[in-house]
Amino acid sequence: MKQLLPFIALTGLFSCSKSSTDPLTPITVVDSFTVTVSNGYGSGKYKVGDTVHVFSTAYSDNQVFDTWSGDAALLNAPDEWHSWFIMPARNVSFNGSIKSITPFTLQYEQILGRDRLKPVYSYFPPGHKGFVYLLHGTGGTAQNLVNNFEFKQLMKDLVNDGFGIIVTEAEEATTGIDANGDGKLRWLTYPVDTLNNVDFVNIRVLTDTFYNRGITNRTKLRFSVGMSNGGAYSATLSYAYKYKAAVSYCAPGGTAVASISTIPFQFCMARNDNNENVGAQGNADALSNSNTLNGRGICSKYFMNERSPLYPERFARKGDISLAKSAAVFNELRSKGYINSKNQYIGFSNALVTAFTANPASFPELLGLTPLQRLFVVEQIDLAVTDHQMYSDYNRATLRFLNRQCL
Repeated sequence: MKQLLPFIALTGLFSCSKSSTDPLTPITVVDSFTVTVSNGYGSGKYKVGDTVHVFSTAYSDNQVFDTWSGDAALLNAPDEWHSWFIMPARNVSFNGSIKSITPFTLQYEQILGRDRLKPVYSYFPPGHKGFVYLLHGTGGTAQNLVNNFEFKQLMKDLVNDGFGIIVTEAEEATTGIDANGDGKLRWLTYPVDTLNNVDFVNIRVLTDTFYNRGITNRTKLRFSVGMSNGGAYSATLSYAYKYKAAVSYCAPGGTAVASISTIPFQFCMARNDNNENVGAQGNADALSNSNTLNGRGICSKYFMNERSPLYPERFARKGDISLAKSAAVFNELRSKGYINSKNQYIGFSNALVTAFTANPASFPELLGLTPLQRLFVVEQIDLAVTDHQMYSDYNRATLRFLNRQCL
């Protein structure tokens, strides 16, 4: 028995030791990792598999976003100011870079169209490779477009890439008369008639004016980019005048045009477009029209802008709202239940507009902004929600399409 005591003692010693597979030993599982964003926003801890958005810091009128570096290979679009990725099982970092561009100023003038003087804004950089007609939406004007922050970002990218710009407006916008009785002031997208449809005739007359002045010439490639009704007009205009390529934002284009056009066409849609003429059906129609073009051997691309979180500095993008004021407005909206714990805006902006209109004093931070600044806040909310607004989130995709189509 005495001989067994040492063995029993040792056995007890060994039996009390824990192996790495002992079920009582807690195993640490890391399900969250860190995102670090320099010169931008989106830093934080995220779970593996989360969709994470990163945003560049704001930049001035004489700057454009350049590119993301670091773990940029993860990004859906590493050359866009706003991009996203799926969180991997590791820490990641990104650095947003901005570059300066040569400043330019749009020239404003009135040029005689078919029936009357038309407001025209234009700029042609030296040695421009071609020019792009930018087309406003329903109820818009040339002046509205050139002052729109998102369109201004596109204009900077276009000019920096060597494109000229021409902005004018629909005849109904100039006259203020609903000529076709559809209850809206907008481009007459149909009939596609370059002799009798005044909007088509005006584009031809204005273009010829620039040719006759020697500012540009007929060897230069022509393009069009439009928003909403302007997007629908971009489809018919580019078809009528055989442009090199065209783009529509937040408009499905026309099934009839998609079945006959030979012009490469890109659709940039918004996931939660709440416009009565677009919505989920319009997004589906745009995809169908894109597939129709591709099925006919005509290059077409389709992009969907997805909902993204707001961030406290978002309202400072334009530069006339300070970072501190932007954060104060953000916190006010969050405290009133408009922004959830993940910084997602809840619903659409119309509820906020209604509540503010009914009781402005209950929103002291918003009330402290100018009317134009409040409008900008609403626009940025719409963009985060992906409602019916022109957006700059796919500017580089549009540049690639204008330059190369599907090559």
